[in-house]
Amino acid sequence: MNKVTENMENKTVFKVFFAWHEKKKEQWLRKMSNDGWHLDRVGFLYYRFKKGEPKDMIYKFDFKPVRRKELDDYITIFEDAGWEYVSRSGNWYYFRTEAKEGLIPEIYTDNASKLKKYKSLLSLLVVLTMPQIYFFTMMLTRFRNVPPYSLPVTFLYALILCLLVYGIIRISLIIKRIKQDIRE
Repeated sequence: MNKVTENMENKTVFKVFFAWHEKKKEQWLRKMSNDGWHLDRVGFLYYRFKKGEPKDMIYKFDFKPVRRKELDDYITIFEDAGWEYVSRSGNWYYFRTEAKEGLIPEIYTDNASKLKKYKSLLSLLVVLTMPQIYFFTMMLTRFRNVPPYSLPVTFLYALILCLLVYGIIRISLIIKRIKQDIRE
């Protein structure tokens, strides 16, 4: 699902990525920068780019609930490590740095920090999913008494619930892989 709106200086792309698609998103943003389109702003399902000179830029993302009063300190930590803050969408923060001699830098150099990031994301997904399971169960138990037009709503709700559960599974697998890396 890609929709593009563009003029000479700006381009907005509507694109869906999930948390377990980080590598795909990094590669896509890097390609856009290599083509001269540099990420300027991120929102829910959209990416806005500004036209510039083609550059090989590495993009990385962090998921962290940050209070407003802590935001400057949080961004400064990344800037001190050579990362440029680009934008944020919810609790996702986008950073970039210029590629150097084929090296792909990471914003987290230790697995413990990566683990903390994904555990935080997993906690949010679980908190969002549990009430949805309850409400969906309530919808199903009352299904006999609802008008026929609510069937599409129930189906959509089931799809969203499946996506949340799938997200929990995918993030759990990432956590498991990181834990194995720590043990080795």
